[in-house]
Amino acid sequence: MTATRHGIVAIAALDLRLRPDHRSELGTQLLLGEVVRIIARRGRDAWCRVRNEADGYVGWARSWGLVEVGPARAAAWRRRARARVTALYAEAREGPGTGALVTPLVWRACVVPLGRRGRYRRIGLPDGRAAWVAASAFVRPARGDLAGRVRNLLGVPYLWGGRTPLGMDCSGFTQLILAEQGIAIPRDAADQERRSRPVEPSGGARAGDLLFFGPQSRPAGHVGLGLGGGYYAHARGQVRVNSIERGNPLYDSALGRQFRGVRRPSRTSSFA
Repeated sequence: MTATRHGIVAIAALDLRLRPDHRSELGTQLLLGEVVRIIARRGRDAWCRVRNEADGYVGWARSWGLVEVGPARAAAWRRRARARVTALYAEAREGPGTGALVTPLVWRACVVPLGRRGRYRRIGLPDGRAAWVAASAFVRPARGDLAGRVRNLLGVPYLWGGRTPLGMDCSGFTQLILAEQGIAIPRDAADQERRSRPVEPSGGARAGDLLFFGPQSRPAGHVGLGLGGGYYAHARGQVRVNSIERGNPLYDSALGRQFRGVRRPSRTSSFA
């Protein structure tokens, strides 16, 4: 029997496509430090079909972005990679504030903390290299400060399948923000709708709830994040804030006609 193989994402963002072809649709992106299960291969060390342990998403990635490991090393990485990047973008360099760029890091990447020198932290990367990053890149935001993180992301352009501050889609946006709050939800809007529970209209949407849009005859095609007071944030053209209330200057009439309800995500999810 072939031993189970895992991969640790070793570059800032690794595209996960629906087929093993660069021209294929971008399904999502994997972030540095995320662990995947390798399901299949196509070509000589070219493409791997993988399943992201964080959300269960399956797709094809180039092997050059992965460090292939066995179960024991994957488990060790999960235990040790406790430092999450909270800055939208940071640079890991050879020395503290100096030297060549080792790798860029984006929001929600995870690395191994190795120590600190003044304003810089030494980190371990999936490929075994060490580097230095400004300690400010790891400052934890206040728990529950959804509005603060949304303000931080306003204007980020929409990118189908995107999951970084250089471009993200609607469900990538909601997934990443809720993950920072300790809430794991699936990757796609339709699955996010299925894995959350409806909120009674009388109860009203609260910050952190999910608002879904699209024809009732089909799975949800768009999702936003409730901010309270009828406002929601979402990625539509760019990350923006709109209102579900008719008459509000921020009401999006095109989406309003397709509003299908508010749902509340569970605080725990399993994607095994």
